[in-house]
Amino acid sequence: MRKFCLLTIFSAAASVAVAADEDAPAEPTPQEIVENAPADAWRPTNIENLIYMDLPAGTVIIELRPDLAPAHAQRIRELAQEGFYNGLNFHRVIEGFMAQGGDPKGDGTGGSDKPNVPGEFTRDTAEITGFRVIGRDRIAPRVGYIDGMPVGAQPESLRAFTTASRVELWPLHCPGVMSMARATDPNSANSQFFLMIGDSRLNLDKRYTAWGWILDGFEATRRIARGEPPSRPTPIMRVRAASDVPADERRDIEVMRTDSETFMRYLKRRGDVDETGYVKDNCDIKVPTKIDGKIER
Repeated sequence: MRKFCLLTIFSAAASVAVAADEDAPAEPTPQEIVENAPADAWRPTNIENLIYMDLPAGTVIIELRPDLAPAHAQRIRELAQEGFYNGLNFHRVIEGFMAQGGDPKGDGTGGSDKPNVPGEFTRDTAEITGFRVIGRDRIAPRVGYIDGMPVGAQPESLRAFTTASRVELWPLHCPGVMSMARATDPNSANSQFFLMIGDSRLNLDKRYTAWGWILDGFEATRRIARGEPPSRPTPIMRVRAASDVPADERRDIEVMRTDSETFMRYLKRRGDVDETGYVKDNCDIKVPTKIDGKIER
């Protein structure tokens, strides 16, 4: 009799627990978190920092990052406004790595008539605002974002132990990041650039200057012909500063604020950051954007 009563009580308790679980609201999906993000979780983009690159497969919209590489961002904008890149080809394209263009000679030896740009490989964290640390990964003790741009950094505690009292921060060479080509001389960047189509952090971070990232149109880069050189190189049809694009052709672009709690909820729900703060694959994270009011990622 006692055994029957205990089983009955256990069964009733289990039923109550199941009912309680069924009544609990479901956790929102990553997509739902993005779709229901409040207005203040999005930032508008500055037209002065946008570049439109027209490729045969579509338009690629790039955000310049003068906060991370001011001289390189200025050079790209100047050349775009002069029409320098119009009609040039992607002359070196390696699958899973990068696509390089911006050489008027088309063989990797050319440049503009402007002076070379000194390297801007790292910044001091003290010079940067808006750095949101999301955790650590297998390469950097701190990884995170500055307004959507993926970055890594040294521990802040190093400042007291370095000769220059400097703590380095650098952009990560993940897919969609724009960087500057150069010769052996670290200060030899001029007009040639490359866009990342793979993860090359170990080879390129802190050695090449990342000056921007693709906000929209990354899918168009998948159609760039591969080869060194490609048998039929893909042309860069036209590159324009957004301020030179007619208003009816511009797109209204917003980026989710990567320093917002909404973005952190999104990452954790996706499983990008575990309970210990370890980031599984920073280059696999896609920062949500809105293009003309429509969520793209």
